[in-house]
Amino acid sequence: MLAALTLLLAIVLSTPSPGSSPVLAWEYEVEVQSLVPGATLSGGFENNTPVLSPDGMCAMVFSIQMQFGLPSPSTLYVIAVLNEEGLPIWRGVTGGSAPAVIHLTKESLVYRAVVGPGVIRFFTVPLEAVTLMEPATGRLEDTDGMAAFALQTSSSATSFLSYTRNPIPDGMPLVIKKWTIPGDEVDLVASFFGLEDGNLILSWATSAGEIYQVQRSTNLESWENIGVPLTGNGITMSYSQRSTAEKVFLRVVIP
Repeated sequence: MLAALTLLLAIVLSTPSPGSSPVLAWEYEVEVQSLVPGATLSGGFENNTPVLSPDGMCAMVFSIQMQFGLPSPSTLYVIAVLNEEGLPIWRGVTGGSAPAVIHLTKESLVYRAVVGPGVIRFFTVPLEAVTLMEPATGRLEDTDGMAAFALQTSSSATSFLSYTRNPIPDGMPLVIKKWTIPGDEVDLVASFFGLEDGNLILSWATSAGEIYQVQRSTNLESWENIGVPLTGNGITMSYSQRSTAEKVFLRVVIP
């Protein structure tokens, strides 16, 4: 019985799932008039943007031009945030030079901006509470000595971005695309399986929020669920049952 259990785990938990091609999650085209009425697009994405946060938020910086009734237009910079569905939830406008994204999550954005000759300020935006065109609501104090171009690396284990390069090729729109690696690519690895005190025990490492289902079979063809689906918490989970003389196979799947 232990030999059968070991064979099953080697097959189920170690074989990669098929279909690893990225899937387009959303596509966003910058429409300047909807973000800054009266403005025209001046340049492409700047200051190492767009960036993708681990929890799926996207921030970008690009330049625009405004006439302001003067003989020549003025160049300004837009910093904007898209939610995990690719919809704009906030944008700010600054002058001087392009702002830099410092920190980005669903809860907040922190960015650096030049507000005067040689004057750098760090601003924070509570993204869960702002409207699209609401000004930044807070300024970080005691920031002397912070690196002027510090950028917190924002990345996702399951998603990535593609976007229009800068300078923008003639005739191309300014576009961001978010791609997602299918969830069935999660690689389950058994951390322990075997017999202990007369019990069959199966343990596996989990990802927080991922759903797991333990299943049982006597012939490797038909499977039945054991109990309810389990939600991962980022640590190891275990399932155990009394050992009997009956042949049994166990596996863990992501529904």
